[in-house]
Amino acid sequence: MNNRLYWLLGILTVAAVGTAVYGLVSSPTEVETIRVQQREVVEVYVATGRIEAPRTSDLGVEIAGTVQRVAVEEGAEVKQGDRLVVLRPRNAKLVVEKAKARVETRRNELREVKRGPTDADLRAAESEVEQFAAQLTQAERELKRTKALFEEGGVTEQALEQARTATKEARARFKNAEARLDRLRERPLPEELRAARARLKQASVDLERARNDLAETIIRAPFDGLVLAIETKEGERVTPNETVARMADMTSAEIYAEVDEDYFGRLAPGQPATLIFPSMPEKTFTATVHRVGPEIATDRGVVGVHLAPDSLPKNTFPGLTVDANIEVARLDQALAAPIDAVVRDPMGTYVLTVEDGTTVRQAVDVRARGEPWTALEGIEAGTQVVRHAARLDIGQAVALAGGEGS
Repeated sequence: MNNRLYWLLGILTVAAVGTAVYGLVSSPTEVETIRVQQREVVEVYVATGRIEAPRTSDLGVEIAGTVQRVAVEEGAEVKQGDRLVVLRPRNAKLVVEKAKARVETRRNELREVKRGPTDADLRAAESEVEQFAAQLTQAERELKRTKALFEEGGVTEQALEQARTATKEARARFKNAEARLDRLRERPLPEELRAARARLKQASVDLERARNDLAETIIRAPFDGLVLAIETKEGERVTPNETVARMADMTSAEIYAEVDEDYFGRLAPGQPATLIFPSMPEKTFTATVHRVGPEIATDRGVVGVHLAPDSLPKNTFPGLTVDANIEVARLDQALAAPIDAVVRDPMGTYVLTVEDGTTVRQAVDVRARGEPWTALEGIEAGTQVVRHAARLDIGQAVALAGGEGS
């Protein structure tokens, strides 16, 4: 009797457990729903980029020399005209002083030419003409007397020839003296002025070149910017065209990033962006898309995008990594659902609604994928859609948690 009672109790227990398990397995899954509603949706593309400085300069020397002083350190911010590297200027200074002296000499020469002859110069020239005229008269008389004696046989032919030579030389001296006097009276002659001016101009050019060489002993910043590198040190010998420093103009700095090629048609100049530096995630900086492309890497399916920052943190430099959140779409009023309510599979994009206690697939088109809301087309406002839809199957039995969704 007791054994039969225990047997009946066992059967009842198994039946109760089985009923409980069946109830658990077949009970609907609780789901949360939410209404499709009008709201602002902003879609952002997150890209990792780096700072680039399109305007950089490799600074060298035009003359050979020895480095006397390195005036700045790498990473220094400098102003246009600031000294970077200084060479020993001794030889260049000597060349400048000599060139100055030549210019002064040529200037005095031109001044003398312009002034013309003094009264004393003219009197001296006139006196020289008179002196050589008297010598010529004397030589001609002597030649005449010698000819008469030669005809009478009183002198030799050699004596006659000597008298002729003396007369010829006296005549040449007289004519040269007359020509000098004429030139003095006509000065300044145009050709003399041109020659004197040409000599002064060449001396001035030489002085300017010497001064430029002296200036080249000081390598200065060509613009406001950042010193990227110093390629020399004090006491080192440098040669022309050798790079001694490199600079970047950070006012022209931009952000270069790569984005998925699928987004190429959705990126355009003027789109706003937010910059976040990994070393200071609590701070953000604004930027604008400046140019899309032309850089493209077909093997990786990415295209380059250039962003112009409104400002950058202090002490930034080319190559620094930055995250760029580019706003590719902004819809002020759009039908939207939470991003976790939208699912994509090989057949397209859809949301789940609930009909008669089961999930139903409803195809939709995405206008903009925001965070946390996604703008949709192909659905009516107020439609209840299931949250966390990717966890559910189509046609799955569900029950609404807490009644209707908000």
